[in-house]
Amino acid sequence: MNNKLIKKLFLITAILVAVILFAWGMESFWLTQQNDVVDQIRTDDKIFDYRHLLSGQLQDSDEQDYFTVAVMLDNAYNLPYNAGLDEAHIVYEALVEANITRLLAIFDSKTKLDKIGPVRSARNYFMDWAEEYSGVYMHVGGSPQALRVINDYDFVNIDQIGAGEIYFWRDDNLIAPHNVFTSFSNILRIGEIKDVPNIKQDFSFWNFVNEEAVEDLVNFSINISNSYYKIDWKFNHSLGYYQRWQGGDKKVTHTGKQVRANNIIIQEVEMFFIDEERRGIDAESGGKVTIFNHLGQQNGIWQKKNGRTVFVNEEGNELKLVPGVTWVEIVDNLANLSKIVE
Repeated sequence: MNNKLIKKLFLITAILVAVILFAWGMESFWLTQQNDVVDQIRTDDKIFDYRHLLSGQLQDSDEQDYFTVAVMLDNAYNLPYNAGLDEAHIVYEALVEANITRLLAIFDSKTKLDKIGPVRSARNYFMDWAEEYSGVYMHVGGSPQALRVINDYDFVNIDQIGAGEIYFWRDDNLIAPHNVFTSFSNILRIGEIKDVPNIKQDFSFWNFVNEEAVEDLVNFSINISNSYYKIDWKFNHSLGYYQRWQGGDKKVTHTGKQVRANNIIIQEVEMFFIDEERRGIDAESGGKVTIFNHLGQQNGIWQKKNGRTVFVNEEGNELKLVPGVTWVEIVDNLANLSKIVE
């Protein structure tokens, strides 16, 4: 074999080896890139395994660097507005005296609001629910029964009547006692001065799920006491949540926003009178419950477990909530609940 032929074969071989090596390198690069994408998808899936402990909203870490804030709010039927109510994660509504209701709004300390209120007085059963979240409980005085035991509760007690007055102000455009307000700048001051701890990482949050909405959703009414407190919840399909009417009127905040909820929990409790006018509510013993959200209607029972109210079905599995705002409507009889027929 002559030298020219040998050189030609060597050149062809070298070219073939180079092509094979290049192809192998490109395949390895492509597989590496594919694996990176798969890993990123897996990482993304893992990132959103965490939830905000109050709202159930997905978040990218398990860090819960906030404390909870429970504020007693007015709900008089002739109240012109509530400030900040639309930004609460959880709201409890229950009867007090004279067949009116009050509200307990649960926020986290990272919420930014310049006005929350009107703030009203404490009652034992609202304190029972506030204690489930620890954190801060804000109010203006309270019933004699509540004030006798309030310092036994596991929260930082901030009463506008007394040393806590610095964290509130009065709006002179409104009539007392419906004119006391607070803000999150004041709440952050409380956190610093009182050294309020962040919410516990082992806090028992409710069973939030991300599932598609069902088609047939129910609009319903709750007759809590009288026509002023006939509460209508109607599902807005374009917005994807329930909206609230009270006494036939839209329930709005001082910004004009209609109050909304992603979950409405109707919790049946035993109610009784503890004096000539004030009610007591058994927030411990359990009872029936009905939940409405975009998954439809669920029925079950509520129980108090390890200091936390939970909602379960007949098999003991927790009922499903969807991420967002939750209202807990406290009633003495689920028969007060009825469907709205349009």
